[in-house]
Amino acid sequence: MSDNFERKSLKQLAWPIFIELTLFMLMGMVDTFMLSAYSDSAVAAVGMSNQVINLIAVMFNFVAAGTVILMSQNLGANHHQKACEVGIVSIGANLIIGVILSMVMVVCSKYILDFMNTPDEIMNTTVTYTKIVGSFLFLMAIQPVLSGILRSYGYTKQSMIITLIANIINIFGNALFIYGLFGAPELGPIGVAISTVFSRFITVLLIAFIIVRKIDFSFSEQFFKRWPIQDIKNILKIGVPSALEQVAYSSSQVVILSFVSLLGTLAITTRVYTSNLSMFIYLFSLAIAQANQVLVGYFIGEEKNEEVYKQTFKTQGLAVAVSLTLSIVAYFGSDLLFGIFTNDPAILSLGKSLLLVNTVLEIGRASNLVLTNALKAAGDVNYPFIFGIVGMWLICIPVAYILGIHFNLGLVGIWIAFAVDECFRGLIFTFRFKSKKWTDKSFIS
Repeated sequence: MSDNFERKSLKQLAWPIFIELTLFMLMGMVDTFMLSAYSDSAVAAVGMSNQVINLIAVMFNFVAAGTVILMSQNLGANHHQKACEVGIVSIGANLIIGVILSMVMVVCSKYILDFMNTPDEIMNTTVTYTKIVGSFLFLMAIQPVLSGILRSYGYTKQSMIITLIANIINIFGNALFIYGLFGAPELGPIGVAISTVFSRFITVLLIAFIIVRKIDFSFSEQFFKRWPIQDIKNILKIGVPSALEQVAYSSSQVVILSFVSLLGTLAITTRVYTSNLSMFIYLFSLAIAQANQVLVGYFIGEEKNEEVYKQTFKTQGLAVAVSLTLSIVAYFGSDLLFGIFTNDPAILSLGKSLLLVNTVLEIGRASNLVLTNALKAAGDVNYPFIFGIVGMWLICIPVAYILGIHFNLGLVGIWIAFAVDECFRGLIFTFRFKSKKWTDKSFIS
């Protein structure tokens, strides 16, 4: 075992990831909360823009996904030099992708927002916000890879602290430009864009500093004299299906958001508020799913398949239990939770109905998160991709249109479609993991 790598338990990995994810999502929620005091239309504008940015940003995750899995498998197999080389390749690849997609966002944002049926009253603001944040997407490209390197080595506490610092910077920047503190101009959503970009810049600098200080990277003598073809192939084998799955999800959400747009600004705003609250419900599942992924990578590298099986189903049961409990609590406290953002009785009523559907949705989502991450960590990356496409495009979108638009159930019908999709995939992946067909798909030679 190397001096800068120490095996961590699920608990040791998960709680800093949970806090980090909470802080990260708080950043988006704080943006929404602070903008809600500015205007509901500003909330809708940023919500529409973030849907586009998230669609583009998922392209960065295919390298990050491959980084965590390959590095954890190599660390588990005690191949520390190889793990370092994978990290360097990943940083370079994502930087190139990030620069390209930053340019795409600046040029194409208006056309994408037109396709999404963005209401005319928020179009100009949405386009401006999208171009500011989109032009710095390369920062979003580097960040998940750097965080993945820290996570693979077990440095989840440091990543958590950096996210806390980023949140403080973001809140201060929002206060300056939304409320015009200390004589700063009141820029509304544009000010949020500026503070978002600056906080991401600081985050990247701090994570890079921690990596340099904590991890002693080592390379073979030939590493910089050759193209690391095999490393790139392995990253692509993991990352491309994972990225396409995320693209399928985010693009399906864009299509569904176009359905929501047909329902009006109130539906868009309610969706933004409900999505923010839902994030906190499934945060626990997401955190332990990501922690379990690292452990699965270690076990796969050590060829301990039975440990993978036991650990993953234990994690799944815990995720489902906690998510269901939180969903029920959120439903009964919905008026109080939505009251943080708005006093509009129409939004309060609609939001409560969505949270009722959410109690079923989160059961499927908890299973889906844990098992998808575990299958990918074991090297079984194509199966989640194939059934992700099936669930999102052949189930979620048609059901959302039929219930939400055709049968006029509105946003509630669309939320039911989300629940059907998540539960379908959670069940399919449970059967897949029980089959143990993932046991011969390791990337360790």
